[in-house]
Amino acid sequence: MRTILKGGVVVNLDGGASTQQDLVIEGEQIASVGAAAAANGDNVVDVSGMYLLPGLVNCHVHLGWDGTHDLEMQANESPAVNAMKAVMNIHRHLSAGVTTIRDLGMNHANIDAKTAIDNGWAPWIRLFPNGRAICTTGGHTWWCCREADGIYGVRKAIREQFKAGAQWIKIMGSHEEVQFTMDELRAMVEEAHQNGMMVTAHATFDEAISRVVDAGVDCVEHGGSMTPETIEKMVEKGVPIVTTFSPLVQQVKFGRDFGMTESDVERRKDQMAEKGRFAGNVAAARAGIPIVFGTDAGSPVVPHYAIAEELKFMVEIGVCPDNLDALNSITRRGIKLLGLEDQLGSLEAGRTADVVAVGGDPLASLDHMKDVKRVFVRGQMAFSSDGGYLQVGRDMEGMGTRWGPGPEIGYRRA
Repeated sequence: MRTILKGGVVVNLDGGASTQQDLVIEGEQIASVGAAAAANGDNVVDVSGMYLLPGLVNCHVHLGWDGTHDLEMQANESPAVNAMKAVMNIHRHLSAGVTTIRDLGMNHANIDAKTAIDNGWAPWIRLFPNGRAICTTGGHTWWCCREADGIYGVRKAIREQFKAGAQWIKIMGSHEEVQFTMDELRAMVEEAHQNGMMVTAHATFDEAISRVVDAGVDCVEHGGSMTPETIEKMVEKGVPIVTTFSPLVQQVKFGRDFGMTESDVERRKDQMAEKGRFAGNVAAARAGIPIVFGTDAGSPVVPHYAIAEELKFMVEIGVCPDNLDALNSITRRGIKLLGLEDQLGSLEAGRTADVVAVGGDPLASLDHMKDVKRVFVRGQMAFSSDGGYLQVGRDMEGMGTRWGPGPEIGYRRA
């Protein structure tokens, strides 16, 4: 049976005019984009007045954190509580149009969530887990990381994450008091790469960014102040930055609603007004370093459904020159970072049918990204603003599921 999305406007992510086109889905793939006549047995979904985008990608997420409570407090919660939060937060991302997630810890809840997805207990999104982030003893956020020291110690920590099911490794490369040595950084990158895992690094100032890039990481989280020399090095090596402004932006706009003190909100306001603090990332973007979308979801005042404010701020400060570029950061560039560019990232025949329908033109206003109407994952409607989450039934005859592939497939790394 075919599914035809009828009457929607396909957003042109290449910069041309967006046009009204029907989108035909067969199985998990887009069969055609253009005028389509319905035949007997077709499932026709009216998306008139809606704007269609590829499934969104959030490349910096903490599914085991709830976006409300103190992080160190949450680090002391049980693995069962962390896992329940993770599955709940998958739903929240799905309601915002996010169909692919890279989770950066800081506990093993992301591994548990991947198991739930693979066995059909949670929506069948794509999840790239990193297990626990790795820091030095006493390093940045040591209370929720895997502490490791020395060449053999850090290699063992990498192997532990691989054994648990990680697909990415996150290292805490930016701590003013206790930093990894260059030998430790290189050993972690080498160990991860030889086991088929990519490496990203928390790095927020020039020295730290330069060191992790020299060590061979595949990505930098947050970014920050950077010299022209560091930027040139990143351009040469093609290392992207996932910028994550949401903790600052969300706390300024909504902190009071979440119980933040007036003084803390005002302090964050002052930080947000310091445009110089964003100059390094802006210079990096203008030099050609790919900027990829991530929100740090799960951090205080960063709910897992919060997407639009990050996109808007990226344009406001100039790390993305316009709405079109911001939309590419949350679709194509995120997909490329995860190595899925031959499957996802655009609405065209032959691509996997991850589709998001929003209520207005996001090229005109990114606020329309708050108005998610329909979300399709692998060709099936997974969320509707009219009916909530739709994929709740299990096909017992075939032991499959409308959420995931079914328990007979078992645990899969990819």
